[in-house]
Amino acid sequence: MTIDISPEIEVRLRAKAFTEGVSVAEYVERLVFEEDARRIRLTEFTQAIDERLRSLNGGESVDGEEVMTRLICELDEHQPGSSAR
Repeated sequence: MTIDISPEIEVRLRAKAFTEGVSVAEYVERLVFEEDARRIRLTEFTQAIDERLRSLNGGESVDGEEVMTRLICELDEHQPGSSAR
C-alpha cells in the first residue's frame, strides 16, 4: 500500500523510526496500536468516572483524596514504560 504524505512528515517519520530502531512501517503500526490503546483506556476511565458519579449522586460518600490517588495510580499503570504493561 502507498500513502501520500508531505516530505516533511516523511522525514520526521523516518527519523523517529530510526531512533526507535524499527522500520517506518513498524513505527506507524506501533503508533496505530498505541492510539487504539489510549482510546480504550480513555473510554474505560470515562466509564469509571461516570460510575463513581452515579454512586455519589445515589448518596454514596467517598474520600476525594483516596479516589484521586486510586485514579492516578490506575493511569500510571497504563503509561508506556510502566511495569504493568
